[in-house]
Amino acid sequence: MSLRDRELQHAKRLQNISWAIVTLVLISVLLYEWNQVHKNAKLVQLDLTRNNLYQGAVNLRQNWELNNKPQHDKVAGIPFSYTSLGWPIVYKNGDLDCPKIWSLLSNGIEKPEYNAFSYRKSDDSVAYNSCLYDIGINKKLAIFYINDRIHIASNLSL
Repeated sequence: MSLRDRELQHAKRLQNISWAIVTLVLISVLLYEWNQVHKNAKLVQLDLTRNNLYQGAVNLRQNWELNNKPQHDKVAGIPFSYTSLGWPIVYKNGDLDCPKIWSLLSNGIEKPEYNAFSYRKSDDSVAYNSCLYDIGINKKLAIFYINDRIHIASNLSL
């Protein structure tokens, strides 16, 4: 093999290595951008879920007003009561029933959109008890009642 052939072979190897490095850098950038898009999509999904749950509560409150403000009702097999201001609430043994509250407010979505839930009980007042739903991406959604009003908060980092 001549010196010229070796130089061409060496140049070809350098060109292949350069292309491999450029390809790896592009793949890394695309994976990083995909991760950012996925994270933003999860945050949007969290906001949409919160809005859907709140809309479910508003619909039930409107039905409460249209039906002469009953104290109890049943929707989709879930018995529940209303706060004095007409917001739906589900109790089980004196505590909030988190899975049923989710089912009641989620407007018939069969599959829960949360990974797990927990119930946080306040020591001093029932009014501050809350259901925390783990949505993923280190964020939680909370449903709680203060002064007989429902509150649904998202983007909680707990």
